[in-house]
Amino acid sequence: MKTLTKGMLALLCAASLTACGDDDKEGPDSMYLYSTSATVEAAAGSKAVTIVTNRAWTATPAEKWVVASPASGSEKGYHEVTLSYEANTAAEPRSCAITFAGGTYKVVYTLTQKGAK
Repeated sequence: MKTLTKGMLALLCAASLTACGDDDKEGPDSMYLYSTSATVEAAAGSKAVTIVTNRAWTATPAEKWVVASPASGSEKGYHEVTLSYEANTAAEPRSCAITFAGGTYKVVYTLTQKGAK
């Protein structure tokens, strides 16, 4: 009986190890940002945003004064995206929505830039 039990236990362990291979579907699309907004000074500069996703992803700014680099990636995992922005010479603050998309999942990050003094 001990031999049968040990054999069944070994079979279950082997089955559980092979059931979770890299070729398995990774589950539903997901994307996470540690923060979804930031406020920066009026001078030109950059802001790093960390994303975590399980799919290929894109970063798309809604305004031309913001550039995302890299703007996309084909691998799952942790990624740092640098948002570079031009100087705001107007007195009023401005905002830009950056859409991060991974598969069917989207998260909007809002970058607000202070106005010039």
